[in-house]
Amino acid sequence: MFKSTTFKSTAFKLTSLALPLVLATAAQAASEMRLALGFTAAQASGQTVGSFGLANIASRDSSGEFCLGYADRSPDHVLTLEQAFTQLTIAVDSGGADTTLLIQGPNDSTVRCNDNASRHSRDAQIQDPFAEGTYQVWVGSFEQDGRHRYSLKVTE
Repeated sequence: MFKSTTFKSTAFKLTSLALPLVLATAAQAASEMRLALGFTAAQASGQTVGSFGLANIASRDSSGEFCLGYADRSPDHVLTLEQAFTQLTIAVDSGGADTTLLIQGPNDSTVRCNDNASRHSRDAQIQDPFAEGTYQVWVGSFEQDGRHRYSLKVTE
């Protein structure tokens, strides 16, 4: 079972001869995915946005890895797992940009972070067992204010 929605950040500019420039940015709303055992690959897309350091959420994850990169304060995706998974892979594909990934588990009890999936890939990937529950997922850029389009793929 898979449900995904994607929203993009939008900037609105209002200008007038008598008024100063006003710039308001709508927050990027999180896409939602609900997954049960036996699902086919799930995918969502988005764009890395923000200058909020992911280390403000967690400086290190549950395994001691550093949480690097910059994203929006709000998660980009919400992943609800209806059962426990012995192994789940959550991978970012940005076409070569340097992306990061932070996943915060049910009730903020578990944090997972990744900067590079391998020596040959600058995209982030996490492959781990996951307990049943709801997870918040931030996809970030290694550089502050980096904007990169990406797809997020979840597989068993």
